[in-house]
Amino acid sequence: MITCPQCGQAAADSEKFCARCGQGLAPATPSPAGLRPIPAGTVLKGGFEIVELIAQTSDENRYRATRKRDGKAESFQLRERLGPGPRDGASEPAQLPIAASAAPQTVPAPQDDPNGPHAKTAELKMPPQGAAPVAAADQAADAAAAGLAAADEQSPAAEQPEPAAANDRADTAAIASGNGAATGTALAAAFPDRVEAPSGDLGDLFGRVMSLSLTVTYNTFVKALEGFANGDRVYLVYPDEKLTALSRHRNPMREYDAIGAAVQVCQAIGYMNRRGLRLNDICPESIAYASDGRIRITSLDSVSNDLEIQSDPIFNDGYTAPEIYRGKAVDKRADVFSAGCLLYTMLTSERIASESWREEAGPVSFYPPHVMSPALEQVIRRAIAFRKEDRWRNADAMKAELVRLNSVVRLRSGGLTDVGMVRELNEDSLMIVEYSRDSQVEAAESYLYVVSDGMGGAEAGEMASAIAVATIREYIGAKPAIELRADPGAHLQAALEAANRKILDYAAEHPQSKGMGATGVAILALPPQAAVAWVGDSRGYLYASGELLQVTKDHSLVQRLVEIGQITPEEARYHEHKNVITRSLGARQQGPAGAEVVTLKLKRGDRLILCSDGLTAHVEDREIMEVIARHRDPLEAARELVVAANAGGGTDNISVIAVFAE
Repeated sequence: MITCPQCGQAAADSEKFCARCGQGLAPATPSPAGLRPIPAGTVLKGGFEIVELIAQTSDENRYRATRKRDGKAESFQLRERLGPGPRDGASEPAQLPIAASAAPQTVPAPQDDPNGPHAKTAELKMPPQGAAPVAAADQAADAAAAGLAAADEQSPAAEQPEPAAANDRADTAAIASGNGAATGTALAAAFPDRVEAPSGDLGDLFGRVMSLSLTVTYNTFVKALEGFANGDRVYLVYPDEKLTALSRHRNPMREYDAIGAAVQVCQAIGYMNRRGLRLNDICPESIAYASDGRIRITSLDSVSNDLEIQSDPIFNDGYTAPEIYRGKAVDKRADVFSAGCLLYTMLTSERIASESWREEAGPVSFYPPHVMSPALEQVIRRAIAFRKEDRWRNADAMKAELVRLNSVVRLRSGGLTDVGMVRELNEDSLMIVEYSRDSQVEAAESYLYVVSDGMGGAEAGEMASAIAVATIREYIGAKPAIELRADPGAHLQAALEAANRKILDYAAEHPQSKGMGATGVAILALPPQAAVAWVGDSRGYLYASGELLQVTKDHSLVQRLVEIGQITPEEARYHEHKNVITRSLGARQQGPAGAEVVTLKLKRGDRLILCSDGLTAHVEDREIMEVIARHRDPLEAARELVVAANAGGGTDNISVIAVFAE
């Protein structure tokens, strides 16, 4: 029997978790004393000098080390295990050069609970009596990272690796299922242009990992650079990357970010599966973020043949497929199961409560307390189905559905117009038209946003801006959705030109309105497509990836002076002719108004701003960005921008529309 150290509950020797409190249980037999680390300053074969011990388990140490080449010191990480040769049980290094300072090293106590909800079953072991606490080896690479990087914004679907050739599948499958002792020589013969045989016999595990590192080309995997034997120990050399383990992300992730990470994991699984291999070890401890925000898979230790049942498989409770527990036939759908469990953890910060999948335990609970989109929940439920026949047929099929879900963009908006602090009349007009039809037969959605700044006085300015927004709506509303989607930019540009003709016609029929005109800036969005068209100095901005970009270019005199180098952008803000525009709706009696257009592809998290020059006259771009980034509600963002413009003087009418893509 085992006694739980947390609550004192008795449990059978075979139990891994306490039934009362969930605490991980230590094995009934004493834990091994561990592989004694070598001291800092030790120089190993190949010129690697140990700097510090950064992680330790009972049978493996990991160090940070340096090596000088061409007068420059490079930093690496080393994994260390006892070699495959005859041993008498001693774990002392054989004939290692020891530095003068040979004081024993200890590893700082890990901040993460090794028995917590993200722990590997293989690591659920108590440290030996009197020994320093140790951390799991797979956590070492992320020890120096400062925080969790954001998921890469680029579409991961574009990085789909090419299908493996038949001989590539055969080679990698043979490597994964071999004994590892002679793989270095075999690889050197098979791939003479790419592989340098490891120095010495690395043993089964390190030999297999080294072989996979030399043949796996997909950069998502953290691969060993070289391997060598030194005395009675063997080593693998890795880049000294700053990685942050997914297990350190304690809060639930946003759906967009979680899906993006899961897509990258599915791509890596698909790469291996097409080569006849399974990863087997997919859990928050073996998945990490690199400094560039990309997902990295940190362990190749458990890769095996697609159809092979490992004699000693890893059981990651909450992530390992039921058929592995039950000793049944296993194929690539076991990795699909693990990917589904991993996505569940990303979204909930919990692991699926499946202490043993030996028999079906009923459906997994999502709500309450976890709330996620129904379509995403169905993806996960299919991935973690108890029967492998009910799961996604492979990781690529699961990835395709996740990519589809992440391409769905919904827009929320808020708009406000104000007379300002000086003017008596508000000659600005704004319009928000949002249309959505959800149907299995013909789903459709479109979003139209317009800001127009009227001019001309004697009630002509407000009439010109009103005509502009009404005409743009009428023109776009008359076009079939299929035509708009084919080229939204061309149709929006044509709508502004139609508004120009309407204003000219009105001025011709009403002589008292001679000289009337308006600027105009508009967005037509059919997610993920969007177009921004404009005439005059009303502006459109895009806030994405922490930066604010002005997507329109003012049709104004000062903008022209900036372009030819006569004044700087800073001088343009205070130039005496800053209000002189070179194009407007209603300005030219003949010919087009000269509307311009740019097209965008929206993604979740993007934010758009349309505004009249009453905002930009008093609020700098830096301040606009700070307000947009701070608010979660687009109406609140628009309101603060109007208030900020009034606080800066409010010398003109102010109109703002904020659009958030979600």
